[in-house]
Amino acid sequence: MNDKKIKSRIWIERDGKPFLGYGKILLLKKIDERNSINAAAKELSISYKKAWEMINSINESGRQPVTIKRTGGKNGGGTVVTSYGKELICQFEELNENCMFFLEEQLKKYEL
Repeated sequence: MNDKKIKSRIWIERDGKPFLGYGKILLLKKIDERNSINAAAKELSISYKKAWEMINSINESGRQPVTIKRTGGKNGGGTVVTSYGKELICQFEELNENCMFFLEEQLKKYEL
C-alpha cells in the first residue's frame, strides 16, 4: 500500500496563550447548531464547566464576545454565536484548509 496521508492540527495563540483551536471551533459550531452551551457540551462529551471555560477564554482574548446568552421567554432562551464568532469559525477553517493543502503538497516532495 502506497497511500500516504499527512495529519496535522493547528491552533492560534495570543500573548502566549491558546486562543483558537480545533476543539474550540467545534464547540462554537455545536453551540451555533443547538443554541445552547449545555447541549453542545453534552454532544461533545465535555462538562458544561469545561465548555464555559473554553468560551470564556476565547472571549477574554478576542476582540469581542463570540456568544450571547438569551434569557427565557417564549422560546426558552439559550446561547447564540455572534457574527464575530461565526467569522472566527470561517477564518479558522480557511486557515486549516490552507495549512492542510500546503502540507499535502510538501508531502508529495518526499519519498517516505
